[in-house]
Amino acid sequence: MGEVIGRLARSPQASGYLLLASLLINLLGLMTSLYVILVLNRYVSYGVVATLVSLTVGVVIIIAAEHGFRRLRLRLAEEIIGTADEGLSIGVYGLLLTARVDALERRPPGERAELLRGIERAEQALGPTNLAALADVPFSLLFLVALLLLSPPLAGVAVSFCLASVALAWWTQRRLTQPVQALSGLGERLNGLIGATLFAPDTIRQFRGAGLLMAQWQAISGAARAARATIALRQHDGASFAQGMQSLLGVAVIATGATLVVAGQLDIGALIGANLIAARALAPLTRLVQMAEALKNAGQSLSDARRFAQTAGEPEGGRLLPGWSRRLEVRGVGLTVPGTTTPLFSSLDLVLEPGGVLVITGRNGTGKSSLLRLLAGLIEPARGQVLVDGVDLRQLSLEWWRRQVSYLPQEPTFIDGTVRENLAAARPDATEADLIRCLNFVGLRAWIDGHPQGLDQELRDAGRPLAPGLRRRLAMARAMLVDGPLFLLDEPSEGLDRDGAEAVYTLLIDLARCGKTLVVVSHDPAILRGARLLLRFDGREPTLHTLAATAKAAAAEATPS
Repeated sequence: MGEVIGRLARSPQASGYLLLASLLINLLGLMTSLYVILVLNRYVSYGVVATLVSLTVGVVIIIAAEHGFRRLRLRLAEEIIGTADEGLSIGVYGLLLTARVDALERRPPGERAELLRGIERAEQALGPTNLAALADVPFSLLFLVALLLLSPPLAGVAVSFCLASVALAWWTQRRLTQPVQALSGLGERLNGLIGATLFAPDTIRQFRGAGLLMAQWQAISGAARAARATIALRQHDGASFAQGMQSLLGVAVIATGATLVVAGQLDIGALIGANLIAARALAPLTRLVQMAEALKNAGQSLSDARRFAQTAGEPEGGRLLPGWSRRLEVRGVGLTVPGTTTPLFSSLDLVLEPGGVLVITGRNGTGKSSLLRLLAGLIEPARGQVLVDGVDLRQLSLEWWRRQVSYLPQEPTFIDGTVRENLAAARPDATEADLIRCLNFVGLRAWIDGHPQGLDQELRDAGRPLAPGLRRRLAMARAMLVDGPLFLLDEPSEGLDRDGAEAVYTLLIDLARCGKTLVVVSHDPAILRGARLLLRFDGREPTLHTLAATAKAAAAEATPS
C-alpha cells in the first residue's frame, strides 16, 4: 500500500478528485441499497404502482450516473499514474546502457534482466484499474455509518468483519513476503542458466555439459515450482478466507437481523437492505486481500529498480585534449576482478610514447584484456592512474576519448540491427564509401556483396550466430572505421585463417607506419616479433621489456591460448 499512497501523494489535486469521484460512486451505490428497502417497505406494503415506477426510474438514473463517475475515476487514475512507470522503465534501461561497466558487472545478468520484467509486473499491479478499485477502501466507512443509522447491532457485526478482513490482508501479505523473495532470487538464477544454455550449445554438447545443466535446472526450477506452489496456496487461502468472510458476514447479518425482526426492532425490508449495505462495506476490503500479493510484488520490484537506479553512471562532461600528443602513461595501476577484491595485479607502470607499439602476452586470466578495457575507459583501476598527456583519464570526456580509441575486444559483439547501423553507430559521420573501404581492408567486401541485403543484413543476438572469424573481422572493420590515434586490439589474429591472419599483419604494419599508437594483446609469434615493447603477464606482476632484448625468446615461448 505504500506505493499506492505514494502515487496519490505525488498528484494531490488529481488524487483529491479521484477520492471525490469515489465518494460519489459509493453514495450512489448506497442509494441502490436503499432502493431495495424502499421498494419492500413502500410498494410491497401498499401496492402503489406509481411509487414503484418512480423508485425504479430513479435507481436506473443513479446506476447510469455511477457508471459515468467510474469512467471519470478511471481517467483520473490514469492521470495520477501518468508516465511515472514508463519513466522508471526507460531510466533503468538507460542506466543499463550507460552505467559504468565495472558497476554493472557486480550484479548477475539474471538480476539485471529481472529488473525490467519486475517493472512491467508492477505497472500491471498498480495500473489505473486497481488504483481506482483501491480508492473505494476508505469509503467502507460510509456504508458502516449508514448501517449504524439503520441498525447499531448490525453495524457492530459488519465492523467486526471489516476489522477481521484488514487483519487478514496484513496476515496474507506477511505470509507471502518470504516465498516471493525466494522466487525472485530463483528467477534470477533461472535467467542466468537459460542464458548459459542458449549461448553455449557447442560446449554443452561436445563436453557433455547437458547432464550438469539439467541437474541444475531441475534443482532450481523445482525450488521455484515449490515457491510458486507455496505462493499459490497462500494466495488461495487468502482469497478463500476473504470469500468465506463475505459469506459469513451475510449469515451473521441475517441471523442477527432475524432476531431483531422477531423482536420488532427491525422490519424485513431494512434487514435485506442492511445485508446489501454490509456486503458493500466489506467488498473493497475483500478486494484488498485479493490484491495483497500483487501489491507486495509491485512494491518489491519498484524498490529493486530504484536501488539499481543509484548505480553509478558513466560521468558526463570532462576535459577535451584536442592537441593530444598520443602519449600514454600507466602509473601504479592495480586492477581487481570485478565484484571481488582479488587483485589481477597491484602496481603496473609503463609509458607509451606517440606511435609506440606495445604487445601484451602471457597466461590467461592474468588481466591482459582487463588492461585494454581500462585503457578504453570502460573500467576504472582499483588504484593508480592512466595519464593522457599528464591528465588522469577519469577527468577526460569519455565521449571524446572513445573517438580517439579504435578498440577490438576479446569477444566481439554487436548491437541488434544492420551491419550499416552497427558501423555508423561507431562513427556517425562515416560515408558509405568509408564503410566499404574498411570492410575491404579486412577482406569482407565479398561477404557483403554476396549477401542479398548487403550492408543492410541484420545482426541478431549480439552477432553471436556469425562465425568467430567473421565476427572478429567485422569488429576489426568497426575499429578501423573509428580510426582513432590509439588502437587497442585484443587477439586480432585469433580464429582467422591464414589469409585473414596475413591481412591482420599487413594492417598492423600499415597502422604503425601511419604513426598510430598500438596496444595489442596476442600470443601470435608474428605479432610478437613486430613489438617495440613487450609486456608479459607471467608472474604475480606484469613485466615490461624492450623487444630488442627479448623478442627471440618471447616468440619461441609464446603459444596460442
